[in-house]
Amino acid sequence: MQKLFILLLLFPLLCFGKEHQIKVNVQNLPSNSKPMLLRIFNGNMYVVDSLPVLNNQTVTFNVPDNTESGMLRIILGMSPYAQFINGEASHLDILYTREDIELNIDFNNPDNSVEVIRSDENRNYFNYMKKDNRYFMKLGSLEQVVVQYPDRDAFYDMALKYYKEFQQERDKWIDSCYHSNPQSLAARILNTRRMPFTEGNLTPQERDSVYREQFLSRIEFTDTLLLNTNIYTDKLFQYINFFLNRDAGPRESEDLIISVLDRIEPQISANEQIRNNLLQFLISGFEAMKMENVLAHISNNYLQQCGSSMDMVKRRLEGYRKMAIGQKVPDVTAIDLNNKPINLYNEVNPYTLLIFWHSGCSHCQILMNKLPEMVQKGLFKKHNVKIITISIDEKREDWVKYSKAHPFSWTNAYVEGAFNSQAAKDFNIFATPSLFLLDENNTIIAKPITPDELEESIDALK
Repeated sequence: MQKLFILLLLFPLLCFGKEHQIKVNVQNLPSNSKPMLLRIFNGNMYVVDSLPVLNNQTVTFNVPDNTESGMLRIILGMSPYAQFINGEASHLDILYTREDIELNIDFNNPDNSVEVIRSDENRNYFNYMKKDNRYFMKLGSLEQVVVQYPDRDAFYDMALKYYKEFQQERDKWIDSCYHSNPQSLAARILNTRRMPFTEGNLTPQERDSVYREQFLSRIEFTDTLLLNTNIYTDKLFQYINFFLNRDAGPRESEDLIISVLDRIEPQISANEQIRNNLLQFLISGFEAMKMENVLAHISNNYLQQCGSSMDMVKRRLEGYRKMAIGQKVPDVTAIDLNNKPINLYNEVNPYTLLIFWHSGCSHCQILMNKLPEMVQKGLFKKHNVKIITISIDEKREDWVKYSKAHPFSWTNAYVEGAFNSQAAKDFNIFATPSLFLLDENNTIIAKPITPDELEESIDALK
């Protein structure tokens, strides 16, 4: 009986794991701060503790025992200056490997002020980052010396020699740290920070060319634990930036991104779990940027081999493929201001500009203000283009109010259901405005994004 009683007392301890604590002593913490603890997974963040214990300048977070090892972000709050410039909240990224943690930091400069009181993993991590940043500062300084130095003399040769030696020294140091403790999360993160070897006298353009060819080749995308950090996603973001042309138009940028993805996909395919997660990260980014050609390319070329965990993504991207240039759009029926049905297939014209919009969307409002100017110029009449705009406002009254305040000279209609309407589903509408330039067979010949691109698409018609 006594043994049974003891077991009953121990039952809660057996059933529920121990919470770990993260204690942060924050110098200069504003009195109105509302700290939070987030965990990082595949480029996204999720709340771990939004109600920490506050005791003067000390913040204590509780971490549930079922929280996976990985990278956590401590959000401390907004400084007055950050609020003024609409900047980023003061924060610090730390490593969590199921241990209690205590840190000292300064609210105004968390990264450079951090002092690890308790946590071997974080002590190693911040020591690694501090030393690695010193290597980058040395290499960056030597690059400037070599590029700007006017003479090819002994000093110039010495600078080139040191540039090469620092790269070799850094690589050997990373090898030593990783091989001495390959299970350490800090060492595994450091191992992914390897960079291609370059000559010190390269121009920025030549250096970027080397990075475009070799940046991902020294990284093994096989460590699933690193999905719980920002390492892999940051690397992909950096790599894509080596290719981007800031002066390129939307479509040219999409073509460029597609060529980059064809380089990335083989590099991330050694592990299916990592491949699927990183593809989902990229897809979310390209959806936010409305790069529909890129999304259609991913759907056509990368998702056939993915497992059931990607089924939802496959279905979503199938919509982009169906709404790609060269595809025939489905029919749609909407109601105009007089409750008269407007049917797309019944509106037979040489060309049709179909626009899905929302009266509360600022980009839609810019477009709707620009369209009358283009109509006045005779651009649409010249090329026999009929304009049909379909509102997907949540409330019909909002569309009616906006339409009466801004009378349109084209066919203006509305469908119920907003983004959940059948029309939005059929046309794969996730954001507004969405534009489709159609030929007489209702086949998509262009999907302009901006008013300028719309004008270019209309001018290109025969």
